[in-house]
Amino acid sequence: MRTAARLVLATTVSLAVTAGLVVAALPASAATWVPRTAESFDPSSDLDEFEDRVLVRINRVRARRDLPQVRVFQTCVDRYAERWSQRLKRSGELVHRHLGSVLDGCDISWVGENLVSGAGLRPSTAVRAWLQSPPHRRVLLKRRATWAGVGVRVAGDGRAYVVLNLGDRT
Repeated sequence: MRTAARLVLATTVSLAVTAGLVVAALPASAATWVPRTAESFDPSSDLDEFEDRVLVRINRVRARRDLPQVRVFQTCVDRYAERWSQRLKRSGELVHRHLGSVLDGCDISWVGENLVSGAGLRPSTAVRAWLQSPPHRRVLLKRRATWAGVGVRVAGDGRAYVVLNLGDRT
């Protein structure tokens, strides 16, 4: 199926270029990410705000190291992060999945995954924890990280499960 879709896409692009059209667009499943940040928020109920603040903090860290910002919110990568955070919440465990499923499912060439869990967890605490762990810091600071997906779920006991997936197609 993907091969046929790629053939159609390649043919369409070739025809457009031949016709003199300029094709410059992100994939249909990606959108430039523009964060929203409210003055105050409840991290246990405003999960979208929590996710935005995680990426804002990651981009601040990346900027201090002269790395490009993560600017594309990628629907497929985010869907995997959301589903995995839900699974972690249900199981109560903090375990990584086999990332081959994300690579294949989203048709990307690189993906990294960071997990964190805790009661009363805040975006700043999550990013700080990842920065203190060399393997997690490498994912955050990977130059080619351009696409993001974040999933946050909060269990009944207040324990948050946060999944960050960063990826790239090139």
